[in-house]
Amino acid sequence: MEAALGSSTLDSERKQKCEILQERATKVYEVANAPRFRESWDVYPFNSGYFMCVQVRGVDAEAVRIRLLAQEGIGVIATGGQDVRVAFSCLEVEDVQPLFEALHAVVSDLQ
Repeated sequence: MEAALGSSTLDSERKQKCEILQERATKVYEVANAPRFRESWDVYPFNSGYFMCVQVRGVDAEAVRIRLLAQEGIGVIATGGQDVRVAFSCLEVEDVQPLFEALHAVVSDLQ
């Protein structure tokens, strides 16, 4: 651990990781807030590069979670009656759009 913290590349590695997280968060914000998804959810404000929440419209978050996992193999967390938490820190940028498309399909189907 001490050797890693003393690495001459530590600052550049941190900068690179922060850029990756920022790119993911920006893409998630852009996609999740797309007008075409407004009928499915409202996006809660977020400023993290790790997760975000949406409030699904007219359906139970737990039902969304179960169906999304069963049909698409995508795991999310139902945090309340209509709140779904999406962790995106492990997603590649190109996987953001398909994730929200799948979420939208499940919510639309349940509505």
